[in-house]
Amino acid sequence: MSEVIIPEEEVITEEEQVVNEEVCKIVNKDGLLIIEAESFDLKGSWRIVEDIKASNGKYIEYYGSNSYTTPNLSQEISVKFTVDAGAKYLVKWYMRQPDSAEGDKSNDAWIYFPENLGRAYVNDKSVTLEHYEKFVSRGKGEFVYGGVLDLHDPKASSWLTVVFPRAGEYTLKICARSEFFQLDKLVLSTGISNDEAHEQSKTLSESIECN
Repeated sequence: MSEVIIPEEEVITEEEQVVNEEVCKIVNKDGLLIIEAESFDLKGSWRIVEDIKASNGKYIEYYGSNSYTTPNLSQEISVKFTVDAGAKYLVKWYMRQPDSAEGDKSNDAWIYFPENLGRAYVNDKSVTLEHYEKFVSRGKGEFVYGGVLDLHDPKASSWLTVVFPRAGEYTLKICARSEFFQLDKLVLSTGISNDEAHEQSKTLSESIECN
């Protein structure tokens, strides 16, 4: 049997294969950084649900037990994204409670930006967020834009902002808090008002950049 000889120029090394693989990332565009919930690395009792009312036709739902006192890290999910410059962003989301949820049930999650990048305002002073904090809003039927921090130490309510010191890749972590909470997408905005971010983000999805 004759030996098959592969021309040297057609041989692809492992290093070349890695280089040739397309890498895609979530990026900011026109003052908005939108993160679809299904882009999170899911584990534990989180699942993707299809729904025509959701952005891109999908949202994620937490179907495990409540964890009101402290975050249960077995239900922690995360997502990576990239910003093109250092900036301060306001953080909001589109979420929904089940129709059967009473009052403030199924309407919150724990949220944290690693490296302690999150900020809140308490008594007109900026507070650095060094661990998970409760993030909450309400809405039924449609996925509703909103979201505020419900701080426990000190006890206060505040909008959530995040300060990225430079261009680069960052991580957002969410940990489950309320069963049957439904999350459609996160909206981070900079250089525009909250009203503008709300209006512009209604029909927008993630901006993806591949190379």
